Amino acid sequence: MEGVEVAEWPHRQVNETYAPVLGVNIVGPAGNFPAEGELPVRLDTGYEGFLLVSEDLYRRLRLRLSEMPKEMWATGRTVTGETLILRRAHVMIQVPKAKIMLEGYGETFRGNTEDLLGLRFLEAIKISLNGPEKKTYLHQPTL
Repeated sequence: MEGVEVAEWPHRQVNETYAPVLGVNIVGPAGNFPAEGELPVRLDTGYEGFLLVSEDLYRRLRLRLSEMPKEMWATGRTVTGETLILRRAHVMIQVPKAKIMLEGYGETFRGNTEDLLGLRFLEAIKISLNGPEKKTYLHQPTL
């Protein structure tokens, strides 16, 4: 893969398997989360959005203060066919190891307990996955 590798993260165990993650800080009206270090967030190509955050983290970051009008909220559908209303707010995502910051939106829905980085986030970065070693690599694009 082109580009210089700038950061790596070990995959995290999720249920019975290992999943790729990136370590990030989420910036909202109430500041950064986490305040120190980074939050390992799972990469999910099945989620079309930028960032899905747990309902609890949405509250902690006070994302309702940067929430978009209801007309701009998304509607999601689960694998079982359930329809969900996704609250949507402006957020910044920092990747401290790579010294990058991306602007996008964070979404949540009633009862959500997961944090996921989705396709809109992945479109903005260059990564590679090493399945046998269970590692995720972030690359700096070459010019």
